[in-house]
Amino acid sequence: MDKKEQDNSKKNEQIVPEENKIAILGHNIFKENDKSGDSSIVIELKIKNVIDKTVGSVVFEAEFSDKDGNVVDVVEQKASSISPNGEHTVRLVHKEDVNKPVVNYNVKVRDIVMVPDPVATGNDMILMTKHNLKYMDNAMLEGVECGIKNISDKIIATLIIECTLFNSEGNVLGTAQHKETDLLPGKSRGVMIQPPLTVPGFMIQSYNIRVLRVVTADIEKVQVIKSEMRTVGDEKEVTLTCKNISMEKADVAVITKFVNDNGETIGTKVIPVKDMEPNTNRQFKLVFKPLSGDSVKKHEIIIGDLVEQSV
Repeated sequence: MDKKEQDNSKKNEQIVPEENKIAILGHNIFKENDKSGDSSIVIELKIKNVIDKTVGSVVFEAEFSDKDGNVVDVVEQKASSISPNGEHTVRLVHKEDVNKPVVNYNVKVRDIVMVPDPVATGNDMILMTKHNLKYMDNAMLEGVECGIKNISDKIIATLIIECTLFNSEGNVLGTAQHKETDLLPGKSRGVMIQPPLTVPGFMIQSYNIRVLRVVTADIEKVQVIKSEMRTVGDEKEVTLTCKNISMEKADVAVITKFVNDNGETIGTKVIPVKDMEPNTNRQFKLVFKPLSGDSVKKHEIIIGDLVEQSV
C-alpha cells in the first residue's frame, strides 16, 4: 500500500463500531514511511462527539490482522476533551513487519470517560443560585463563578466555600477556598473563586463547590474591614477599621500580631473596644517598634473576647 492508499480489498470485512456517545464519521488504512525508511500501517479515524456533554476521553483499540485472521498487533490511542459536536482525528499506528503483512483491522471503543458534571451544594443557610466556569475575552479561564444567597434569618458574618477542581477525566487538580463576610438575611451576592496558581486554567473542566464553614453575627459580631501597615522610620504603623455587623452592642479585643520572615510572632498589640454600637465602624491606629535585629514581614489581626479582669 502506498501512502494514503486505502485497502479496499477487504473493505466489507473491516469493522469499526460506533459507540452511542462517539460517532465514527470515516476511517481508512494506509502505509506511511518515515525519514529513516521504516514503514507503518496507520488507521485514521474521523470521530465526532454526538451528545451535549464534553467527553473527557475516549480510548480506541485497534486489532491489526493478517489474511488468515490472526491478530498481528493491538494498538490503543486516546483522544481527550472532545466538546459537544466536536470532531477529532485519531491515528492508530502499527510498525510494519514484512513477515506479518496486515490486510485487515478491527477498531472498537475500549473506554469512555465523561467530564464530571459541575456541582454546587449549599446548606440550610446558603443557597447556590448559579455556577459556571467564567472565561475572559481571550478564552483564558478567570475562575469559577457562582451566586450565593443567605436564606436564613441571621446575618452571616463569615462564609467559607471550598471548590474542588477536576480535569477532563475527573482527576482532582486542586482545591481553592473563598471567603465572604457580612451577608445579610435574604441577600444575594456573586462571587468569583480563583483557582490556585499551581493549577493551569486550561486543564480545569469541572468543579465541586460546597459550603465549608458558616459563622453567624451572634458569634462573630465584629470584623476587620480594612487594614494597612506602613513603615515610619524604624517603626510599623497599622491603621485598621472594624465594623460591628451584629444587631447588638459588642465588647471585643482587637489583637494585632507582628510576624517576622520566619513566621514567628515578635510583638503583639491589643486594643480593647467597648460598647460598639450595631452597624457602626471604628478606626484605630497603633505603632509597633521591633527590637534591634528584628524585622516585620506582615501583621495578623484577630478579634477576640474582651475579658474584664477583677482587681
